[in-house]
Amino acid sequence: MAEAGVDALLVRSTDRFLNEYVPIEDSTRVWLTGFTGSMGEALVTKDRAYVAVDGRYWLQVDKQIDGAAFEAVKVSVGQSTDQALWERIKALGAIKVGFEQHKTTPSEVDSMKKAIGPQATWVGLTPSPVDLALGSRESAAAPYNLRVLDEARVGATVDEKLATLANKLETLGIDALLVQRLDEIAYLTNLRGDELPYQATFKAVALASADRVLVGVEDPSRISAEVRAARPRLSFVSEADVWAAAKNGKVGYDPHHNTELGRAQIAQPVIVESPVGPMKAKKNKAELEVMVEAFARADAVVDRAQRWLSSEIAAKRKITEADFADQVRALFTESGAVGLSFKVISAAGKNGAVIHYSDPSPTRVIKKGELMLLDTGAYYAEGYATDLTRTFLVGGARDKATQEQRRHYTYVLKSAIAGMSATIPDGARGYQLDAIVRAPLWAVGLDYNHGTGHGVGVNVHEFPPRVGPTSAAKLEEGYVFSIEPGVYLPAFGGVRIENLCTLERSKSKPGYLEVVPLTFSPLDARLIDAKLLSPTEKAWLAKYAKVHGSPARRRLRGDTAKTLVKRARAAAKRAP
Repeated sequence: MAEAGVDALLVRSTDRFLNEYVPIEDSTRVWLTGFTGSMGEALVTKDRAYVAVDGRYWLQVDKQIDGAAFEAVKVSVGQSTDQALWERIKALGAIKVGFEQHKTTPSEVDSMKKAIGPQATWVGLTPSPVDLALGSRESAAAPYNLRVLDEARVGATVDEKLATLANKLETLGIDALLVQRLDEIAYLTNLRGDELPYQATFKAVALASADRVLVGVEDPSRISAEVRAARPRLSFVSEADVWAAAKNGKVGYDPHHNTELGRAQIAQPVIVESPVGPMKAKKNKAELEVMVEAFARADAVVDRAQRWLSSEIAAKRKITEADFADQVRALFTESGAVGLSFKVISAAGKNGAVIHYSDPSPTRVIKKGELMLLDTGAYYAEGYATDLTRTFLVGGARDKATQEQRRHYTYVLKSAIAGMSATIPDGARGYQLDAIVRAPLWAVGLDYNHGTGHGVGVNVHEFPPRVGPTSAAKLEEGYVFSIEPGVYLPAFGGVRIENLCTLERSKSKPGYLEVVPLTFSPLDARLIDAKLLSPTEKAWLAKYAKVHGSPARRRLRGDTAKTLVKRARAAAKRAP
């Protein structure tokens, strides 16, 4: 930092591809702080250091950072980790602040400058002092294992997507669009990869014009002839070639979806709102059908995982949180999944209060009669993420939950039903649906310190949409998103119920949209206190259970539970 001439340094949780899930070995923030959560920013000054995290990570950050070296800055739902660190910068007076240009968006840079004012001088650093201290950390290049999607299964060819994009580029008055979000590149190209953990994307940067997409990769010679032949409108070039092409003509960049370093490569930059994000967010009929198939298979995995755990505990076998996570992974593999969409959250008892409990313990034995929180998801061949959370009672059908367990579970269920049965007017915003979901919990003095829902598509977290207290973006027909209320009490544990949903136009109420659930893994009836449910809620539950048990859903779920569990158990034993 002294050599770079800066008094403070901001260290991002993301990487140069703006990924949420960065391999631990590639993360400069993890190396610096020891905190492994997917989101959380760090600030280092000459004599103090901070890690700012949102409500999902309050408990985790205390366990992972060295309290003598770092101060945990805990922000509540609706607040920004960046803003919390800016307050610390303000307190330092007139200083020079270094930031990572290759990991920071132009909108973040503008927000920093506006919030802190002229007292701070901003210095873009690529590589950053942490990069230099650490040395090269980016994982060694893996073979490009790009999957060419059946374009009939995703409802639009690359040609059709470029035709739609061409009209939008003309309206925006630009010749090309810089695309750096990997899920947007995967969407435009109808390609998927397994180069990165918990994603179906591949490392690239792209420049999209009306009739062609330049796809910049580390080594274009490694792209197979099969991929090139299947996608003639794509030109695979080096990243340097993409930056060179950005010097020609008017090139649009989205200040929220490109990096500051990327913006600096453009000779004639034009600020735009990327049209690719909204195109990707509104799922067409074919995409919805493929996603529903994937969700049904994931529903079955979660259902079977619960049954397996309870049967193992009934047989008096010692099963740890890590054992259960391993079994979930084996079940997904046996169901045809090509990878997980995030690390399995396998949290027993009080560990359920850690909202993103991403490191299941190899020694914490799961006990009969306690709550188990399982949050998991996967990718199947078409490359759309699944995401589902179930909290259940460990034990057999005759085992009974405590009154406290039933109460907390039922109020979370009431909130989930409120969201999944909601009818909202055209133009409704994410914060309005968020309030609908929270209302049953608020009524009894409970709440949760995270957003209510996030978009799901090529990535398990995508925007738009978003459902949260500060989410002002419109909710639109065809969006796919989660509804996931919860209760988290350190002395008790945690309860979360998460389902994926979409929005359809109401047939009975013109001008309104209806939330429609797309995931139907069973809910634990032992944890439901029927006395706390209204007649309407009971009727909704009956309809929900009927959909899960329908012949159509059984066909989508595929193999029988007995056969799949048997094969998965064998696979788990064979695993190293």
